[in-house]
Amino acid sequence: MTAGAEMKGYEELAPPASMAEVVDAFWRYSAPPRGAGTGPELHRILPDGCTDLIFHYRDTGSPVWMANPSLEVVGPMERFALVPIEPGSVSLGIRFKPGWALALLGVSPRELRGLSVPVADCSPALALLQRRLEDCRSSAEAQALLRESVARRLASFGQAPRSRATQALGWLQSSGGQVRMSSLARTLGVSERTLHRDVLDEAGVPPKLLARVLRFQRAVAMLRSSAGEDLSAVALACGYADQAHLSREVRDLAGLTPTALQLEG
Repeated sequence: MTAGAEMKGYEELAPPASMAEVVDAFWRYSAPPRGAGTGPELHRILPDGCTDLIFHYRDTGSPVWMANPSLEVVGPMERFALVPIEPGSVSLGIRFKPGWALALLGVSPRELRGLSVPVADCSPALALLQRRLEDCRSSAEAQALLRESVARRLASFGQAPRSRATQALGWLQSSGGQVRMSSLARTLGVSERTLHRDVLDEAGVPPKLLARVLRFQRAVAMLRSSAGEDLSAVALACGYADQAHLSREVRDLAGLTPTALQLEG
């Protein structure tokens, strides 16, 4: 899941080189405190093919600094979602690249597709991590614990061989989704049906859908980087047939027109 550009208070931190293969970003979002008569605000979250581990709490601004803590796993999304955010809430997240949720969290992304699941329903190890996060004395300590948990899990892998699915996911991501499934299957020496099954098991979504989301994410980045970007040029660069194709995909996956998405950036 990727936050919309309009989310003030949202920060991303790139992972260290040792985690760059598996973590897309560490992130933090702090909602403004509650004003008179204000309630939850809806924020647009865009699909990115990733799985997130998110620790939510309310910042009390007092010595007992945390209230209402929860830890959840958010699976890969197929299209945008409008998520209510409570005033004064804080979210600390890890965005895992496609294909790493099972290895790092012990949770099948296939079962999480389109869902947000409390860690108590996922695994005892994640439930223990939530209790440790609740014992932290500050937000910075909680963020450090999240990073440490990933580093510790990665260290346990050693030099495990790259699976066929991992290789397929690498091709999909490096190409921005601009690869034919028949060509990818041939490169890996498998049938398209086997490729479909392997990627679905590892990433939680089939390869064609993941390619679609990755093309969309590349288009979003281009649209937001320059409000004056020519839509036909974006369509060509991101593998769409034409500007109309780009517009249909953005409306379906983001719930906005490309022009509206540009204005958000």
